[in-house]
Amino acid sequence: MSEFSDVRPSAAPASRSPADFSRTLQALPQGIVFLACDAFSALLTYLLVNAWMSFIDNPPLARDYAGVWLAIWLLLRAHQGFYPGYGHAPHIELRFHTISTIQAAFAQFAVTYAVHDFDRSRIGLGLLWLLLFFLALPVRYLARHVMIRLGVFGRPVSIIGGGQTGAMTVHHLIEHPAYGLRPVAVYDDNPELIGQTLYGVQIVGNLEQAITQPRALHAIISIPGARASVQRDIINAVRGTYAITWATPDFFGVPNQALIPRTIGTHASLEIRNNLRSFRSRFVKRFIDILAGTLILVALTPALLLIALAIRLDSPGPMVYRARRLGRGGIIFDCYKFRTMHSDADDKLGELLAARPELRDEYEATHKLRDDPRITRVGALLRRTSLDELPQLINVMLGEMSLVGPRPIVQAEVARYGEIYQLFTQVRPGMTGYWQVNGRSDTTYDERVEMDNFYITNWTPWLDFVILVQTVRVVLRGKGAY
Repeated sequence: MSEFSDVRPSAAPASRSPADFSRTLQALPQGIVFLACDAFSALLTYLLVNAWMSFIDNPPLARDYAGVWLAIWLLLRAHQGFYPGYGHAPHIELRFHTISTIQAAFAQFAVTYAVHDFDRSRIGLGLLWLLLFFLALPVRYLARHVMIRLGVFGRPVSIIGGGQTGAMTVHHLIEHPAYGLRPVAVYDDNPELIGQTLYGVQIVGNLEQAITQPRALHAIISIPGARASVQRDIINAVRGTYAITWATPDFFGVPNQALIPRTIGTHASLEIRNNLRSFRSRFVKRFIDILAGTLILVALTPALLLIALAIRLDSPGPMVYRARRLGRGGIIFDCYKFRTMHSDADDKLGELLAARPELRDEYEATHKLRDDPRITRVGALLRRTSLDELPQLINVMLGEMSLVGPRPIVQAEVARYGEIYQLFTQVRPGMTGYWQVNGRSDTTYDERVEMDNFYITNWTPWLDFVILVQTVRVVLRGKGAY
């Protein structure tokens, strides 16, 4: 296990080597790439809008006028840290993108109206910002994906602490390279850990070496179990050496996406927002459910009819299956799904689990079977593509479910949720959710519960948007679905 002594490390910064300066400059070319991507998106948007304006015989947007406001948009994004944008969670990145675009758009509309040029350019301006909103992020994501594949994206970081929290930090950063932080070294005062590796990153020395022999300009202190006085001295020593210092506080179980730093006199404080109590956020969520649910339901009606016909031709039984699930407030409702199993599935399950103990253990652990003989041929395809859950759009329209939310559960699962179940009853279960886009059926049951807990306590409309986008990617890949 990780351990740290009570010895107060020296805060004297180590001498800088040429490598330190190269790391300092590493963010510059990456930031320029993202700035160029946004500039390209702005230019392409301007050209497309003017082409459309010419097509409908409307006067084009003036080049200088549009250029000034697009430059202001770039400055707003630079102020938000978009270039290069290390350490931004996906929903935070989406929120910043939305805010910068809306701010620039409203400012331009206000000035245009003030100079009495609104009638001539309002169509072009509306198209400009609408198209830019949908174009800029995909271009950015594509550039980042290419840089990740080339191994040139991200800022090197040192992890202070090789225990459980440090290992979790290293694992998350390696699994999510788009976050932009690349662990290059781990430090810990436990001599038994030095020389070992955490997910391929070596524990290279103790805390004193972290200060005297830094290998990065960014340090993440992951020792929340240390006493307050020890952690204070470690933070002050580390921040004297590293240009950027993050510290992981002992706040496990606290909604980390809702923390906002505050100051009371000379003391630091944290506001912990409860978005579940925000009427505005809940209204936005329900509005999106109704609007998006209606559009998706109308667009997919032909596909729903074809799926229903395929189910009927493949095996006898109803086309839609009603599963009793627990919803908001603990109310039981009928969760609609396309039938993917044979009609005598329950009898087959009992016989199968009695005859094969290894499958019984698998089912008790996850409530699923990877190779389930109860599933029909069409059902296997529907599950792999998640099309079996489309009838839940009806539950969304009825207000029993949401497009995004925790996994709907049955009464027998309440005991396994424990105290978390009280949080579960405060929200509507979702057609998709955090666990579906972070492992789906490849996760253990306890991991699913933890992911549901994370979603509920850290929920924001921005997180919902990101999950919806990631759901499309996961479904297309078909990973973890069975």
